[in-house]
Formats: sequence, structure tokens, C-alpha cells
Amino acid sequence: MTPRTPETSMIWDSIYLTAEQMKLLDTAAGRFGVSEKELMRSAGEAIYREVIAAVPDGDIAVVCGSGNNGGDGYAAAAMLAEGGRSVTVIASAPPRGESSRFFAERYASMGGETLHYADSPMQCADVIADSAVVIDALFGFSFRGQLSGDYAELTELINGSDAFVVSADMPSGVYADGGYADGCVSADVTCTFSVNKPATVSYPAYGFCGRVVLCDIGVPEEAMTDICSAGAILTDDVLGFAGKRPDNSNKGTFGTLLSICGSPNMTGAAYLSAMGALRSGVGLLMIMSDSETLGVLKNRLSEPVFVPFLSGKPSRRYTALLVGCGIGRVYDNVLGDILREQQRITTIIDADGINYIASHINVLTEMQGDIILTPHPGEMARLTGRTVDYVNANREECARSFAMEFRCVLVLKGNRTVIASPTGQVSICPVGCSALAKGGSGDVLAGVIASLAAQGVSPYQAACVGVYAHALAGDRLAAVWGERGVLPHDLPREIGRILG
Repeated sequence: MTPRTPETSMIWDSIYLTAEQMKLLDTAAGRFGVSEKELMRSAGEAIYREVIAAVPDGDIAVVCGSGNNGGDGYAAAAMLAEGGRSVTVIASAPPRGESSRFFAERYASMGGETLHYADSPMQCADVIADSAVVIDALFGFSFRGQLSGDYAELTELINGSDAFVVSADMPSGVYADGGYADGCVSADVTCTFSVNKPATVSYPAYGFCGRVVLCDIGVPEEAMTDICSAGAILTDDVLGFAGKRPDNSNKGTFGTLLSICGSPNMTGAAYLSAMGALRSGVGLLMIMSDSETLGVLKNRLSEPVFVPFLSGKPSRRYTALLVGCGIGRVYDNVLGDILREQQRITTIIDADGINYIASHINVLTEMQGDIILTPHPGEMARLTGRTVDYVNANREECARSFAMEFRCVLVLKGNRTVIASPTGQVSICPVGCSALAKGGSGDVLAGVIASLAAQGVSPYQAACVGVYAHALAGDRLAAVWGERGVLPHDLPREIGRILG
């Protein structure tokens, strides 16, 4: 059973599907003439290719469950044995389905050894401990619940080994829709099939996947026709939403942003958000703050118009409003009125603006224009009344439910930032690194998103473009200065290069 080269490259790398949608996709593939056995063979081939590329020599243990994920493992085991590798299958239970039994028998016909964990746990433990590679094929995308008994023991043995761990479709014990069971497998590589799942793109489950390889297993394009994606994965294509700058233009063409920002001890937040906005192309930036803060900013910035914060009711016209970067809580007595007065423009609320909203949540329902909120997990916890741990464990759901309830765009910051729309649309940013995990980085991001909104980019698209460009800038700068060495004030110039 020599591995074949896929004739198609039918993967969907810019979306992800839930476990229920994956079941529909598998069923649809059958309707278009691709059998379960063919899908299993192709999944085995994908695992085979990854194993021989990553670890060319050494013994291989394949830990198989009784379902289709185990069948993928048997298919890979047969190919590896035929290719001359030393392979031992460890079965948690006999294969149930016809296709799984077919590949188990195929593997056995080559003289492959299968150990049943229930019968010889010590021998199985020794095999796993002595293997250079462990293929984890216990559970796939349909797994829910907890690991117990033999399954918990097997995942503990896999995690305790020094082997290179390759998971089939999903690390066993990880929920495809996000979350994970205690003791789930922590893989070095996850070969996920046809399309990503929430677990393979978003934390916390993503943290157990290692390097994710999206593998073609021959699902035809037509199979996706009637399936709506659960969400999008941002790519370089999203930068196109920023639009081209016409040659025949002036500052009015690119909008005016009013930023209420800064305070005497947080002038840096105002400066960084201003630079994010300016480097992202806004036509005019107006900064409103107290006189002491404006005095500092005037010595550092040449481009903005500076507006003293007197009544809190600016008379100049603007096309977007940014509130919150470094303002502290000194404006709480007037902030609600300012936010309620905004009509026909987009308001971006960050940092202390979010802290105000958390204790005055009714203001969101009373605002008339479009709203973008950019909380980090701590701020999201305050907005929702949940704990930070809960937010981090349910990032996608927290962002989506809040955005839909309060009719806003919600940017839940962090590695693999989640962007949710009022209609429930969700996008996840797959780039970015710890270079961005520094005070001031979020101020830059708020300025970029606000700048794009002021230029007329729709709120959801402005958030997606801003998040992606900001994260990509972090990656590019980290390649030069290291993740430790990048500073937030480095970001705006690189973002300007990215947006063009």
C-alpha cells in the first residue's frame, strides 16, 4: 500500500468548522463519491508523510482507538510498516467500523504487531517509552467528556514519553470546538484534516496541538457547498480591506479621528495610539486631553491638532472617535454623555474607556453609532462579570456572545486574537508573538483600528485589518530584534510599511 500523491489540494485554510460541521462535511464527501475508506487511506498517508519527514529513523508506536480516528492510525501503521519502519500498534479496543477493520487487517497481513492495552499494559508502556515516534490516534474531532480508565493511562504514557508525538486530526482529549479534558495529549504536530477546527486555531486548546499541519484527504470542493464556516482565519488578503489611496486626494479624503486620550501619568498611551493612527493613514488626528498631557504631547508630536478638554463636547467634525487610551478615570462623570452623543460615526473604546463601560454597561445599548471594543482578557472579565480564567478558556464564545448582545465589534486581544461582529461572525488572527505582550502595544492597536475606521473602512473590517497588521508587524520586528527586544513604539512604522 504505497502512499500516493494527492491529485487535488482541497483544503480550506482560511476558515474553520465545528465538530458538527465536520460530520456534515464527511457525509457530503460520501455523497460526492469519496468513501469513508478513501478518506481514511488519505488521512493515513498524511500522517505517514509527516512522520517520515520529521523522524526518518526509529521505532514507532501507533496508539489506536476503536473509532475512525483509530482507523486513520491503522492506515498510517500499514504504510509505515510497508515502508520498512518498525511499527507497533497499541489498541485501546478492537476497531468498530468496517473501514477501520479493513486497515487493521491490512496492517496485520504485513506481520504488524498489535498489543491490546487492557491485556498487557506494562508491555504497552515499555513500547511507548522506547519509541522515537508516537502516533496519537485515540480520539478525533467528535470527542467530548473526560478521559478515564485506560484512555487516561494511555494519554499519560504518551505525554510522559520522550517520543515525537503526531496526533491524527486532533490531540486526544482536546475538544474540536475548543477546550480540553484533563490529561489530554500534548502533541508536537497535529495533522488536522481538510479544514481547521476551533481547537487548531484558538487558545487554550491550540496550545496542545504543537505545529498544526492542514492535510488534504481528498474531500471534494462541492462537499462544502451547503456548509457555512464557523469562522474565518485571517490571511494577508485581509489587508486589502484597507483600500487603495487615490492619487487625487487631500487630508479630508482620509477622514478625521478625534482621540480622547492620555493623562499626566500616562502620556505614553496617548503618544503610542497617536502614532498608530498616523502611521495607518488617517487624514487628520485631533487629540483631546488635559492641558498638562497636551503640553507633553506637543513636544513629541507635530502632526495632530491639540484640543483642550473643557466641556467634553468637541465642536470640530470628525469621522471616528477613539476613547480610553491612558485616560484613567478622571472623565467618568462626562464620558457617558460623550459616548451617547455619537451618531453616524464609529466609536472605538479601549483601556480605561472599557473600564468605564464595565460599570456602566447600559451606555452601550444607548449609543447610536457603530462601536468597536478592544479588551484584553482582564477587561473582558470585567465587562462580562466572568473570571479571567473563564474568558481565557472560552475566548471565541465570550467574544461572539458579547458582540451579538451589545451590537458591537469585539476585539478580544491576546495570542490568536478573536474578532467578533454584531451578527456573530468571528475571525481569528493566526499571527503575532510575545513581542506584543508589553504595555503600550494595545494603545498602538487601538490607534490603528480607529484610524482605519475614520478613513471609512467598515468597523468589522477595520478591526480585522488592524489586528492582522499589528500582529504581523510584531512578527517582522521580532525577526530583527527578538521578541524581547521589540518595543511598542517600534510598531507604528512597521505597520505603515505593511498597510502601504
